[in-house]
Parts: sequence; C-alpha cells; structure tokens
Amino acid sequence: MKLYKFTLIALALPLLAVSALAQQPVAGAAKPALLPKGKVAVVNTAAFQEQVDEFKQKIEALNRQFEPRVKDVQALADKINALETTIKSQSQVLTPAKVAEMTENLDTMKRDYQRKSEDLQADAGRARDKAFEPITGKLSKFAEDYTARHGLVLLVDLANGVQSGTVLWFDPRSDVTKDFITEYNKANPVTTAAPKPTPK
Repeated sequence: MKLYKFTLIALALPLLAVSALAQQPVAGAAKPALLPKGKVAVVNTAAFQEQVDEFKQKIEALNRQFEPRVKDVQALADKINALETTIKSQSQVLTPAKVAEMTENLDTMKRDYQRKSEDLQADAGRARDKAFEPITGKLSKFAEDYTARHGLVLLVDLANGVQSGTVLWFDPRSDVTKDFITEYNKANPVTTAAPKPTPK
C-alpha cells in the first residue's frame, strides 16, 4: 500500500513574472534607447520549502493538525497488508466461504482506504494553500525589493525554469538562493509561541 506523509510540495512562485512585470514600460512612456544595465540571477524556489522559516513553521503546524488522520490512514493500510498476507498464506487451509468473506472484507477496506486517502490529500492541500498564500505574496514582493537592492534586471525562478525547459544552463555564481533566503528570513523573523506553563 502507498504510505502517505503530509509534506510541502515544491512551490511554484511567479518570481520571473514579477520581475518581468516590474520592468515593463508604462503605456505612452518613451521607450528606453538601450536595454537596462544590470545583472541576471537565478533563485531556486524549491529550496524555500525547507529553508524559509515561515514555511517551515507552517509545515510543522499542518503536520501536527493532520497527524491523527495520517495515523488513521496508515493503520488502515497496515490492516489491509495483514489481511492480504493472511489470505495468501492460508488460502489452502481455509474454506472457500471463509476466503470469500475475507476477500470481501479486504475489498471494503481498500475502498475505505482509497476514500480516506483522497479526502486527506484534498483537505491537506486546501489547508496548505490557505496557510501559504500570505507567505507567497510576501515572497513575491520581497523578490521585487531584492532585485532593486542588488541591481538585478532579471531574477529567474530556477526550479520552474529547469522543469519547463526554459533554463538549459546557468552559471552557479549567478545563484542567489542562499542569500535571498537569508535576507528574507532576517526581514521576516519567525516568533515561536511561549511554552504553556505546567500546572502546579
């Protein structure tokens, strides 16, 4: 059986689109005679899920929220595996009626597992999207500010670029992922909740 663990999928932040929009000329304005001078850099948004403190905090909260349901689905998967093993190993000694009964129970459990797994994935996905929406908005705005501060004319989302085939090669020296994340975490510190006092 497939085991489920709720984890953050790779983010697809529209950093490239944001950077491109920031450079678009205003309608009716005079076109620049030359292309803007500046640097091009890449940022790997796939690293955000593990290194941006706000995301890590949200993931931990979501994992705590969905842990009981994940355990329930896992327990059902274990029961299915055990019943399948029993049917295979004892089919020669059990009566055909008993094998048929166990097979029917197995089919019912598999349908229940499928439904619970799909519901868990859907609910967890909605909760994740809702939790991450404010952070992705902040990251997009931060990307605009970051490009301006560092004289970048283009900031390419490396994760999406490689996946879509629009980035074929890049100089590793142009990768600003570590610096971008460090600056973002510094500008957006995560506060941890104070531990609850233990009753006396």
